[in-house]
Amino acid sequence: KLIKDGGAEKQEYYDIIFSEINRIEQVLNELLLLSKPAEAVFLEKDLKESCNHVITLLETNAVLNNIQIHKNYDTEPIFIYFDENQIKQVLINMIKNSIESMPDGGNIFVSIYEKYGEVFVSILDEGEGIPENSLQKVGEPFFTTKSSGTGLGLSVCFKIIEKHGGKVFITSELKKGTKIVCVFPTVQPKDHGGNENVQGLKRH
Repeated sequence: KLIKDGGAEKQEYYDIIFSEINRIEQVLNELLLLSKPAEAVFLEKDLKESCNHVITLLETNAVLNNIQIHKNYDTEPIFIYFDENQIKQVLINMIKNSIESMPDGGNIFVSIYEKYGEVFVSILDEGEGIPENSLQKVGEPFFTTKSSGTGLGLSVCFKIIEKHGGKVFITSELKKGTKIVCVFPTVQPKDHGGNENVQGLKRH
């Protein structure tokens, strides 16, 4: 359409087209990866990289709804032992819930950090919030606050997090927003046949 409407300099239009085609390709690759039914494969991987992929996948949807997704973490990798497809599915579900909770737009803040031998993933939105009497039921099968929801999304997420040795904490305030924190164990340092202890105090 841009080219059809004319303009003195067309090169920038081609740049936009190629840039968006690359973006579409990246999103399609993510969708194909997620749609493959496969056995759970637990590997030591960078959680931040997987989270970046998910944000790229959902960013366009967010912007169309006047929502900005902010990444509150640096580029240093944080490794945990996880099935990438399953954890991506969890993050997609949770961020989509945040997007849907803000019909008038707003902000989503995604934080990842390591503390006390655990990895924390926090998703904070400025949405409508969850009523206090519903908060304790969140994650139960078939419970939902959405008119068209099945109530299985978060239930499946909680099961996946549990399988990864993780925990979920939810806090919410009506008309102010919701915060979901997922806590995972960090990858334990490997003991190389007893030749080196964890603190590195003794080496042979």
